[in-house]
Amino acid sequence: MQVSLNTSSLSSADALGSSVIKQQPANQIVPTNIKTAMSNTDYPASPLISARPQRYSVQLNDQLTCLQEADHYLGQLEQQLLDYRHQSRKGGEAAQKQLQSLQTLLEKRPQLSAGTVDNQLRPVLQGEARVTFTAPQLSHALQSQQGESLLFSASKDREQRLAAVHIDEDMDPRQLKATMNNALRRVGIQSHGAQGETYFSTREDNWAQLQGSLAAIGDGKRFSAGKTTAIATTALPAQANTLLQALQSPGARLSATLQQTLDQIGQSREQLATQQEKARQLIDGMARYSQSQSAEHASQALSKMLTRASHNYQTLSEAVNGQASLSSLTVRSLLS
Repeated sequence: MQVSLNTSSLSSADALGSSVIKQQPANQIVPTNIKTAMSNTDYPASPLISARPQRYSVQLNDQLTCLQEADHYLGQLEQQLLDYRHQSRKGGEAAQKQLQSLQTLLEKRPQLSAGTVDNQLRPVLQGEARVTFTAPQLSHALQSQQGESLLFSASKDREQRLAAVHIDEDMDPRQLKATMNNALRRVGIQSHGAQGETYFSTREDNWAQLQGSLAAIGDGKRFSAGKTTAIATTALPAQANTLLQALQSPGARLSATLQQTLDQIGQSREQLATQQEKARQLIDGMARYSQSQSAEHASQALSKMLTRASHNYQTLSEAVNGQASLSSLTVRSLLS
């Protein structure tokens, strides 16, 4: 049975709150017909140990790692903010050192958080941290119903990516949007709609390349024909950048920004703690041993069951076959 945490990209508190943990069923395993006292124990489920296989999936491991990385970074940032606020009231060299340490923590966020905290200082437990931006020319291109052939180009992963698309005049709005989105995805862009506005996003590590290279060629309707038109992009205000700017000009604005950031981090860490507790409960439920010495107790119960079933050929046959598939190393590991 493969087990994982079902989480969404946590670029917002709502997304984080909606994350739940669930089990994903794998191929069903046919149970044995043995009905003994062993059914009340946690391990083994039957003499055939493979009758109830449980393993930690790679996906679960990755998601647990993301939880820990995000919480560790946000915990460091929270502590640094509190220390700086305290030291800044006293002033002096200690406050200046604390400021430099805080700025370094913010500037190196992608590396120190391993990409699990985005530029809004929110956890990203699935997918990759992204930058959200506006691009009026792209928004207009998505809304226009005119027929046209377009060629988009942008740098992605240090390569020049191209995406061609043809728009028919008789396309309905939904089909037009899907066609344009498919082309934009090939150059590393996703579109998002919110409250009547159109926004776009790209991977944070690709943002610097994209904003200086995004361009298009058209037939003179959406974009100029015969020449490349640069597409202007503007990133939405990011909490990390806002905080950095406020730190460079201390004052009333800095105090408000610090408090706002601390409140946001507190909410995110509380929700991360909830996810970690759910993960802990899930892993506890996967454990084969509910208490110490339970392996020894299980072996004793198995021995008693085999003694009682000494005249039952089917039970003994299944037990022997199950035990024969175990290596001596596995047995020593279980009983050690």
